[in-house]
Amino acid sequence: MLDILPIIYTVSSILSIILAITAIWFSLSVERRLKQNFMNLKSLIELQHQMTEELIDNINQESGNIQSVVYQTQTEIHETLQDMRENCKMSNSKKREVK
Repeated sequence: MLDILPIIYTVSSILSIILAITAIWFSLSVERRLKQNFMNLKSLIELQHQMTEELIDNINQESGNIQSVVYQTQTEIHETLQDMRENCKMSNSKKREVK
């Protein structure tokens, strides 16, 4: 019986070492996967940030274009109204002259 105890201790020590090595290997592989996932997420966030900045720049350009078109249209409408007012004044004065 005493001869078996050193063998059991040795086998249990070897199994403990194997389990420890397996646990370390598993944690390293999990760490690599987590790091890779983090890097993928980081690059995806950077890409989304860049695309968002481009979108905001495009929106700013479009809003500037829209604003200039609105001002131009507003000016044209104002000029048209002024012309209509002048034409109405002329036609009214011609009607008065005819009478």
